[in-house]
Amino acid sequence: MRVQAILAVATTVMLASSAHAQAPPVGPLVLLLPATPRAAALGNAWVAGRDHEVVFYNPAQLIGTRGAFDVSVVQTGSDSTMATLGSAHAAGKWSLTFGWGVQAVRFSTDVDAPYPYSPDVLLSSGSTDGFSSLFVVGGAIVIKNFRIGAAGKYALESVPSSLDATAGQWRYHSALMADVGVARRLWGGVVAGSVQNLGGTANDGAPLTLPRQVLAGYSIAKPAGPLDLAIYTQVTARNRWTSPGAGLEVGYSWIQGYNVAFRIGARRPETTAEYPLAFGAAFTADRLTIEYAIRIFDGGRTSNGVTVRWR
Repeated sequence: MRVQAILAVATTVMLASSAHAQAPPVGPLVLLLPATPRAAALGNAWVAGRDHEVVFYNPAQLIGTRGAFDVSVVQTGSDSTMATLGSAHAAGKWSLTFGWGVQAVRFSTDVDAPYPYSPDVLLSSGSTDGFSSLFVVGGAIVIKNFRIGAAGKYALESVPSSLDATAGQWRYHSALMADVGVARRLWGGVVAGSVQNLGGTANDGAPLTLPRQVLAGYSIAKPAGPLDLAIYTQVTARNRWTSPGAGLEVGYSWIQGYNVAFRIGARRPETTAEYPLAFGAAFTADRLTIEYAIRIFDGGRTSNGVTVRWR
């Protein structure tokens, strides 16, 4: 069966060795992080995901999202916090759907730390603060059973200047970008792909390379007795860097409107400080959903995230 084959592939990815190389330096930092705890718990494999947070991965998948408002908070180490919020709205003709999302990351770093930053900067406790943010607006339509979407993105990052950080000197790096994506139902699931971070940057003269990348993946959800199984897969490819990822979600509902889910995911992370595996859980009671995820770093350090979703 196809489901069994996909499970085998996902299991193989999840059991892969933790040995991996560091990704080439790119930025801004916010573009390298899982958008939400749910995506993090599923190996960041969300190009064929659901709900409005797909606006950060593949705007084509906005089609069919249910109206909801999400707020996520992720704490990494002691001096880093990321907040994410967003929503989506179905407009009618051609299944037109709009979505938006905002991410903001506060972190600490040393003045002389090399830029652009690797995600393991979130684990540091430097002497100065940095800030990275992303604003996304996207839309999607259906044409001949193909979901087609596009999104505009603006990222802004402020980092301390080594010239005189104590005097409040800052460097600002910004990028105006676009994503395009496509998706289609196939083999009982969804096959999807997107091209991300097309555009240019403006900064103070320091070099900054955007993580222009291609995402491709497949997702499928099937009942298995009293359980609901969902599998998500994705390959992220950019210049000199390829990262496979996969996630498995097991859900159980004992009464209509109430559900618990457990998640496990694996991916090739951006930095050698992070372990490939991540874990998560969710609880739904009628219109309210609360989700949790944990990512593990070397030295026993962790990243903990919580999402509150109201439909």
